[in-house]
Amino acid sequence: MDDHSKTKLAQGLFFLDALIWLGVGLYTLWGMAGRYSGQITVYVIGILMLGNVGAMLLSGFLLGRQNKWFFYFAILVLVINIILTVTDQFGIFDFITLIIDVVLFGILISIRKQYRSIS
Repeated sequence: MDDHSKTKLAQGLFFLDALIWLGVGLYTLWGMAGRYSGQITVYVIGILMLGNVGAMLLSGFLLGRQNKWFFYFAILVLVINIILTVTDQFGIFDFITLIIDVVLFGILISIRKQYRSIS
């Protein structure tokens, strides 16, 4: 698989990751907020998850622009997401996104050379 195809795959995985986090974030905001009304923590967690959706979407879009700083931003988003995923409650969606993130990280490492010489 060539680097262009790997970049497109990485973008798709960022978008898939964002879609999963969108579902989990909305469930947290609407599903859990009804059960735990009055607890600000549920809203904060839900909003942070939606922020993660934004970071994943942004990473996917920017990765196609072939800019090394956008590449580093995507790596940073993945590293933070992996750390936060394994240090929090761990369920099936966390496992799925962790697998996606690890695969994404591997893809990004494999195409890093194409971003080194670009400003």
